[in-house]
Amino acid sequence: MVRFIGRASVVVLGAIVLFFAAALGLGYFPLNRDFASTPGGTEVFVCSNGVHTDFVLPVKTMVVDWTQVFPPRDFSGPVAQFDHIGIGWGDLDFYRSTPHWRDFRLGTALRALAGFGPTAIHAQYRPGPQPNENCGDLSVDPQQYRALVAYIDGALLHSPVGNGDEAVSAAPGYGGSDVFYWAQGRFSLVSTCNAWIGRGLKAAGLPTGIWTPFDFLVMAHLR
Repeated sequence: MVRFIGRASVVVLGAIVLFFAAALGLGYFPLNRDFASTPGGTEVFVCSNGVHTDFVLPVKTMVVDWTQVFPPRDFSGPVAQFDHIGIGWGDLDFYRSTPHWRDFRLGTALRALAGFGPTAIHAQYRPGPQPNENCGDLSVDPQQYRALVAYIDGALLHSPVGNGDEAVSAAPGYGGSDVFYWAQGRFSLVSTCNAWIGRGLKAAGLPTGIWTPFDFLVMAHLR
């Protein structure tokens, strides 16, 4: 039994080391290295809270009006005063039970990583990035922004009624300015919230890594 436990421990440790080695190797490998900032383009921000990353985008541009996708009536508080919206993706149960990282519970995290629970888009109307936030920004052209918008839109479950462009709300948010919406996909150790952000950047032709399961791997390409 002792020998079995020892071998199992070696296997688990080896898997952990391999996972982190792959994450670092693929995460730091740059994609879209030929990206050039567009003068006067749309400002796309990616902001990290130290663990999780979100897109932070202008509410209205010539490409999209996010109030048509995430209607203000879905929110319990007034949102008309905000000029930006934060958009992230992840496991719904983990999102709802972990409003702050001090609320982290290992059991909740393990259930999320198992990939059995539903996923959600977290949309929050907010001001633009503040000086104390950890954010990277890119100025993009209309084609790149359309690709990013299409990527986000493709992750949402849309209402079958009306014009079909509205997202389907899943649960109230943490306050009056945010809501969770039903999303496509499964959360896992490979497909994390940060990997979702990285795939969005890749889809839009913006700087990112091959695989970005951690926030610092996303942010490394946006400095």
